[in-house]
Amino acid sequence: MTNQYQHQYANIAKYYDLWVTSGYYDYEIMAKAAHSILGDKSQILELGVGTGLLVEKYLEIDANCKFTGIDFAPSMLEIAHQRLGEGVKLIEADAVTMDLNTTFDAAISNGGVWGILDLGDRWEFGGHIPGLEANRKGLSNLARHLQGGGLLLLHLQKPHKNYDKSLPGDIVYSQHMEEVEDTEDFHTLLKSYCFKKDGEVLAQEQILITCFKPDISQELLTEAGFELQGRSDGEHFVVYKTRE
Repeated sequence: MTNQYQHQYANIAKYYDLWVTSGYYDYEIMAKAAHSILGDKSQILELGVGTGLLVEKYLEIDANCKFTGIDFAPSMLEIAHQRLGEGVKLIEADAVTMDLNTTFDAAISNGGVWGILDLGDRWEFGGHIPGLEANRKGLSNLARHLQGGGLLLLHLQKPHKNYDKSLPGDIVYSQHMEEVEDTEDFHTLLKSYCFKKDGEVLAQEQILITCFKPDISQELLTEAGFELQGRSDGEHFVVYKTRE
């Protein structure tokens, strides 16, 4: 699943937490929303665990939950390990090819590997995996890792926008979105990240996001065996369930 835009967040890992905890995400609220759905489900897989921020807040709610987190970015996993310690199993892997030799009660994807783009009158499924067939394979592989009746929580978010934001330490974060390709099945967006201080670039990265048209989105999820259940309270997640 590698492509010219996927550099595994290596260039921005140092500044990632500073950015996403400065109003981009509220991990405490998101953890509460996820827990309100998952309840006593204890074996959870996070797809794109990043630096472990969501898991950290979830474990503050339910310390007995057993998390496994996968990510294709070693630099992010290193930070996650420092944050979470030995109590969470962290694995360098991606959703398309992972083979974890176990099944889970539920999986969460907080917009990294996959998510749902809310365009008002329609939803588009997509994320960081490029191409139709790779996403089809990844969803099928994920379903294989979930128990019958297992849940999939996909982060529901509004369209990305261009903006600048001041962060602690006199650092300025900027993101820029550019439409790259528009096909019958999907369109792709190039998201450029940049961190500057006093005009000097500290770190920058580009990630390609693939968004599938609504009919294709539904087809991909249905083919893999995922049935729509609804939204979480506060509309942070769209919930799917595997067939029994």
